[in-house]
Amino acid sequence: MNSRRHRLTTADRLRSLRIRLIAVFTAITLTGVTGMAFAGIQVDGHQREQALLADLRITSSAVLSLIYREAGTLRLTGVADAIGDRATGVYVFERRGDALGPALARPGRTQLVPLRRLEPAAWSSISGNQSVVAKATATDGTTQQLLAVAFAVESAGRPTGSVVVTIDAQDSEAAHARLALTLIGGGIGFVLLASAGAYLLARRSTRIAGAALDQQERFLADAAHELRTPLTTIRVTAEAALVDADHQSGALRKVIRSADRMTNSVETLLTRARMIAGTRELRLEKFRLDQLVAEVVEDTAAGARSVDLDVEAVVSHGDPAILRMAVRNLVENAVRHGAVDGHGADVLVRVREGEVVIRDHGPGLTSGAPAFDRFTSTAPGSSGLGLSIADWAVRLHRGRLSVATDPEGGAVARIDLPE
Repeated sequence: MNSRRHRLTTADRLRSLRIRLIAVFTAITLTGVTGMAFAGIQVDGHQREQALLADLRITSSAVLSLIYREAGTLRLTGVADAIGDRATGVYVFERRGDALGPALARPGRTQLVPLRRLEPAAWSSISGNQSVVAKATATDGTTQQLLAVAFAVESAGRPTGSVVVTIDAQDSEAAHARLALTLIGGGIGFVLLASAGAYLLARRSTRIAGAALDQQERFLADAAHELRTPLTTIRVTAEAALVDADHQSGALRKVIRSADRMTNSVETLLTRARMIAGTRELRLEKFRLDQLVAEVVEDTAAGARSVDLDVEAVVSHGDPAILRMAVRNLVENAVRHGAVDGHGADVLVRVREGEVVIRDHGPGLTSGAPAFDRFTSTAPGSSGLGLSIADWAVRLHRGRLSVATDPEGGAVARIDLPE
């Protein structure tokens, strides 16, 4: 398990992190939505039941105020008129020894409920001398809310009967069920939407981390690739100098050139890494483009067989250090890859308003090679980051770098800068 974990790539680790973030966010959202939906359903059911019971209590109070006993007989005079066309049904039970006898059954606008289904609630209210709330099923199968209230007449010391009032709860329960379905459906939809949002947020946040890790890996790969050649050259030259003491002077000069190239590569890579990481900003200022190019040619074109420098006085606006990197890489490419038959390169450098052209008379571009890709350069069998870095530096100044094979032979690199 541990070995497999160590083999995970950066993309795998970010994907695993993204899945965990989505799972945690979804679980939290689901818990919160479920709790709120459950609370909403419970509160709504309780409120609906209390609303029905409020109507039942009003009716039961009116009926109880009209019940009395006369000559040993329970009288319900005026109860029928008091009920009228109420939406509640009224059932009165009288205690007769160990049994209950119905004294009144008026369903009102509700469906009739069989008396045997009401007797348990009536007995319970009489036995406990308290109100009893329950549900009952009418003859048509609909559910009704009922309230049973015990009563006692003046001459009796204990409850002598019970008033059971009912009301149709079908509409209330249907509305409650619709609300429950709405809350559940809405909760599911919200969780799905939140999960989608969590996926987008996790993907976007991990993409930033992935880009940073990718930049780090690219920097390490670029540095390793760019430094491999000069380090190899230094080692081979030093070993040759140890064997042949007569060529130590030339070997040392070659070592110095390789060290200079390595220093330039390190400075270029570090500058690019700082720009990408945001620790170094583009420093815009006015400078003489012709003088910058002339200085670069003087520093980097020593290995060329001939250099034709054709410049005009040009004032440009940008970051001189970044543009110097672009020009230096292009000149180095021309000197390194423009040689013919080992006799050195003939390089032409021209500077005009908003334009720098660097041309060699070598073999030109490799057919089909994407010149600005990393580790691709202008000569067969060679590799480097020169053109890629030059293109990045020019685009940073909203310019354009084009590299092509000249019809007369050689490669031509052209930098176009905005005026």
